[in-house]
Amino acid sequence: MSSTPRPRLSTEEIAARFEASAEAKALLTPGLGASDFVAALVERELWSDATGFVGQWLGKRDAVTWACLASRKALGEAPPPKDRAALEAAERWLVALDEPSRRACEAAAEALGYRSAPAMAAAAAFWSGGSLSLPDLPKVPPAETLPGKGAAASVLMAGAAATPDVAGRLRELIWLGVDI
Repeated sequence: MSSTPRPRLSTEEIAARFEASAEAKALLTPGLGASDFVAALVERELWSDATGFVGQWLGKRDAVTWACLASRKALGEAPPPKDRAALEAAERWLVALDEPSRRACEAAAEALGYRSAPAMAAAAAFWSGGSLSLPDLPKVPPAETLPGKGAAASVLMAGAAATPDVAGRLRELIWLGVDI
C-alpha cells in the first residue's frame, strides 16, 4: 500500500464524509477552501468538526501519521506500556504498510479497548485497508471514511489529555494535520 494523497474533493464533499454539526454545515459556502473552513471551525472551537474534517481531508496514510504525531505529543516521557505499544504498532505500520503490521495494530487497539489516542491511531492504521474480518473468513473491507474517523478520534483524545490548555493543544494538533 502506498501513501494515498489527500482526496481531491471540494470542501463540501469532504464535509459530507463525516457527521458535521449543524453549526459547521452553516459555515460551508460555495467555493470555500478547505484551509479556510478549518480556520472557521477552529475559530469557533468546533473541535470535533475540525478534526473530523481534517481526518477526511487527509489520505489514509497521512491520517495515521497525524494520529501518531498527536499521540506522541500526548504520551509524554513515561507512557503506559500498552499505549506505547499501540503507538509503536501504528508507527511500524506506517513504515511497513503490510498485513502483519496492520493486524498488530488491530490487537494493540483492542488491548486498550479503543480508549486512548494511541489506541485510535492503531485503529486508524488497521482500518486503512485489508479486511475487518478474521483472516479465515470472507473479506469485509473497511469503509473509506474509517481511517479518517479513527485519526480524528485519536487527535481529540490527544488534545483532551493536554495540560490545562486543551483548546490550545487542539488548535496545535489540528493545524499539524493541515500541514501534513
